[in-house]
Amino acid sequence: MLKVLLVDDEAPILNNLNKVLPWHDMGMEVTGMARSGMEALRIAEEETPDLVLCDIRMPVMDGLTFIGKLREMGLESEVLLLSGYQEFDYAREAIRLGVKEYICKPIHYEELGNKVREIGARIRSKQYKDKLYNSIPLFQEMTVPEDSAKKTPDQLMSHAANYITERLSYDLGIEEVANRIGISSSYFCLLFKNRFAMTFVEYVTLQRIEAAKFMLASSDKSITAISSGVGYQERRYFTKVFQKQTGMSPKEYRDKYRTAEAR
Repeated sequence: MLKVLLVDDEAPILNNLNKVLPWHDMGMEVTGMARSGMEALRIAEEETPDLVLCDIRMPVMDGLTFIGKLREMGLESEVLLLSGYQEFDYAREAIRLGVKEYICKPIHYEELGNKVREIGARIRSKQYKDKLYNSIPLFQEMTVPEDSAKKTPDQLMSHAANYITERLSYDLGIEEVANRIGISSSYFCLLFKNRFAMTFVEYVTLQRIEAAKFMLASSDKSITAISSGVGYQERRYFTKVFQKQTGMSPKEYRDKYRTAEAR
């Protein structure tokens, strides 16, 4: 069973999250419920959840601060953010913290259930890949620059992912990121493909489209502004890439979420 932590300062929402979804049928178990970030941190330290459903807007410690503390503790739990915020900085910070999924309030539980199932499948796949990754000595005989020799492959790739997220609005190349973390381009490509199971270009594209989806669903910024904000200076090319990744245009994606929120 995958372990789940629910975090929301509103008791009715917290109870609904616990009761409405068929957790056991999805191979999951709610092992903790918290109404504040501080309480959630305590539970997370004890339970090490695989998945966290967290509201972004909470008093004292908001959702992003909580997730940051979670990462500082070394926990890599998948996070599904319950969001109503409308600024790109929140989207960028969420992505930097490893948040790949979000649900806009008010919550539609059928959509939520589908996302939770997708995340569950991703967690199980990652757990399998991690076991395989850690069991094969791919890097023992490779020469690494002295500055990065003390860092594990996971640490190097974590630094790379953070750098990519911080510079989504700029042109990015393999050589730039490899130089940033102090390793050769060839070694970088090998580590990157083994860690993320995709190429550098595929990963950057995915992160940019995830940021764009967040903005389209939760802000009123123009599609041109969003396109530029995630690194595409030409709206036409952005639309082409977005449609290839999601199966719909940016406008269709935004209209879909606004229709859902209006129900």
